[in-house]
Amino acid sequence: MDRLPKNLLALDISNNAIQKLDKDVIKYLSNIKDFKQTGIQWLVNCDDNIMMEFLHNITYQLRLHWKMLEDAVLYHHLNAPCPDGCSCCFNRSTDHFTIDCTHADVQFYPYLPHSIPYNVSLHLDKNRIASITPSLGHASLRKLYLFENQIVDFPFYLIPKNITHLDLRKNKLEALDDQVVDFFRDSEGSTKRKIELSGNPWKCDCRAKSFLSFLRQKEPLEYIAALDRCNIFPSGTCPEECICCLDDSTVPSLIIDCKSKGLKAIPPLPTLISGESTLHFEGNFLESLPSNSLPGYAELEHLYLANNRLTEIDQLPENIITLDIRNNSISLLNKQMRDFFDKRIVAATQLKLLLSGNPWTCTCEEKDFLFFVRSSQYIEKLNDIYCGRTGKLLKLIDESDLCPSGLVHYVTVAISFMIIISTINLIVYFKQPLLIWFYEHNVCMSLAAHREFEKQKKFDAFLSFTHKDEELIEEFVERLENGAYKFRLCFYLRDWLVGVPIPECISQSVKDSKRVIILMTNHFLKSTWGRLEFRLALHATSQDRCKRLIVVLYPEVENFDDLDSELRSYMVLNTYLKRDDPNFWNKLVYSMPHINVQQEPDPEAIELSVINPF
Repeated sequence: MDRLPKNLLALDISNNAIQKLDKDVIKYLSNIKDFKQTGIQWLVNCDDNIMMEFLHNITYQLRLHWKMLEDAVLYHHLNAPCPDGCSCCFNRSTDHFTIDCTHADVQFYPYLPHSIPYNVSLHLDKNRIASITPSLGHASLRKLYLFENQIVDFPFYLIPKNITHLDLRKNKLEALDDQVVDFFRDSEGSTKRKIELSGNPWKCDCRAKSFLSFLRQKEPLEYIAALDRCNIFPSGTCPEECICCLDDSTVPSLIIDCKSKGLKAIPPLPTLISGESTLHFEGNFLESLPSNSLPGYAELEHLYLANNRLTEIDQLPENIITLDIRNNSISLLNKQMRDFFDKRIVAATQLKLLLSGNPWTCTCEEKDFLFFVRSSQYIEKLNDIYCGRTGKLLKLIDESDLCPSGLVHYVTVAISFMIIISTINLIVYFKQPLLIWFYEHNVCMSLAAHREFEKQKKFDAFLSFTHKDEELIEEFVERLENGAYKFRLCFYLRDWLVGVPIPECISQSVKDSKRVIILMTNHFLKSTWGRLEFRLALHATSQDRCKRLIVVLYPEVENFDDLDSELRSYMVLNTYLKRDDPNFWNKLVYSMPHINVQQEPDPEAIELSVINPF
């Protein structure tokens, strides 16, 4: 200062490295009429009022003499002049470069020609800005204040990506798009981003449902004010878990969206002063409908209740037009509801019902419901409605499928009766082969096996034959004694004692045996001893509670003329086994004393001894 002339008229410090001036220098320079500072980038702090006023006066003089282009005042943080009508400074307390255009009668958004490598706050409060034209410097903004302007739209691409504070209060905004909502909603867990929305004429348009949900969370009073503008009454009664909005694409319609909120009951609802009301209640846990006394419920025209837990429909709004009850647990629409819908179709030609995804009852008792569904023109998607138990497509079921005629019923009963009688006759006719097969395969032994009353006898069977038929004995021993069931046989070649009288041996053998097997050949019929054995066995078995006598008739025997009358009568009146019967051995084994049903026969022995009867 001491080196400068006191009465200096002009000073040019252009293109120097000067960034700051102290207050004495500023006072000296204020008296110079011709001061040039082209190319200098001034560093101005917000608490340096003298420096700010000095630069403001220079800018004013340059603008007054149309010299802004040739000698513009540049700011270090902007690398450009401060926007017209604004003040620029660096706030050391917030570490932000502040551009303050508050109440500057600004009509256009300031142009910031360079990307600003600092935290920038732009104050545009109380101006007349209607739209924003982004520039390079716009993307550098951290805080943007647009309080009390005339902004009508703020799309997502206008939002600086590093913004932390956006003030849109008291503008003319009616909604924000979903991308803007998502941008600020994603930061809800922190304090990095803040948006202020009050004082705008927000609309409750359903096309901005996501924004309305966001507005209700951020500015509840603004949300209520939006409902008031849509004539929703009372505005404060929109359920807490739901979003209320207005759809005016066709006729004004109040939409109450409560989808998938985990609700178990329909809450009190608002109404539209003039227009329709629609409730979306899909994806909740509703088990029954409320009464029409619930506020707002009786005024509903469209009711969407898909994917809930309803089991019946009993209370519906009187003016219902659309009812969606898909994917619930409803099995029947009772007569009261069917009559209700029939009356509604007269009053509302656009009545629409959606019923698919329920286990509908398809029985003769509910045939009226079937006729109702098939004849109703207002039931949509009939191809998706199925019977609950059978899974059949309901529209393809005829009355005859549900309610067979009486003739069919009686014919069915008669056929069933005939089948039962025929089955019983077959069982009776084939009883013996069946029992033999059961016994052979150890199946149903409680039916196949008969009880033995003489369990203490020494032998299972006494084999009676003549000495001329000794060659026949070998196969009986092999099959019966060495077979699966290990029967104990008695025959004279092995078991009679020498010297004992034959009648006594015969009598004792019959007494000690559970069965008596007579090998009836021509030799046997001519044998005196054979006939004696036959007679003794016959007398012994006549005193028992079970049949002990088993007669095996060989093919060579053509008649019984050689027998006396008593034995001949027996052969005529009783059954016997034919040796040439293909199933002879199975029948013989079954006629023998039955083994304990718990005892398992030797399977290898069965293969040797038992012939399949079928």
